Amino acid sequence: MDYSEVAHGDPSTGIVALTFDAGNEGGGAAPQIMEILRERNLHVTFFLSGHWVDHNPDLTRQMLADGHELANHSYSHPDLTHLSDDQIVYELDYTDQVVWDAAGVHTRPYFRAPFGARNPRVLDVAAASGFRSIFWSLDSGDWLPRASAGAVAAKILRYAVPGDIVVEHVGSAASAEALPVILDELDQRGWRVGTVSEVLGLPRQASTD
Repeated sequence: MDYSEVAHGDPSTGIVALTFDAGNEGGGAAPQIMEILRERNLHVTFFLSGHWVDHNPDLTRQMLADGHELANHSYSHPDLTHLSDDQIVYELDYTDQVVWDAAGVHTRPYFRAPFGARNPRVLDVAAASGFRSIFWSLDSGDWLPRASAGAVAAKILRYAVPGDIVVEHVGSAASAEALPVILDELDQRGWRVGTVSEVLGLPRQASTD
């Protein structure tokens, strides 16, 4: 198993991987984002914090039912570089258990560090627990205080190329509002929207055993 960090997928797949992080906020724009994707029969990867799953178990189950890939975003959304090795393991393992309890799938092997804050120690500890860091090659900017749908769509559509891993957030109304515009344009370009596994050219990792 390769546990080296991923920041970019395989351009030859023709896929742009849209990923949505769910930290400690409420359900946010998740229902809206999921509805847009459902209408188009598209699947993405959601990086879920255990805290978010605990507060949104129905949305978590619906993500799975809709065919999305569920991955790990820690439990309490801390800066992992400030935690001890044992605390890092707890954040990832406990979240995996929370997702399993809620939806019946595991999150291994994909995790994304909150705030993108990681260092070699964090990556080594995570790898020892069976997790591979998924960073991103394109930041949508949807987390910025003044983010607008127009700005999010413009940034993604200006820079996205096949193989990209794009980071967005379920808490962002701007991302939800921008999504149809983004999907329409990517479709026009002949690019497919997919999951992290798909853009890496790997079989889906989430298992129900």
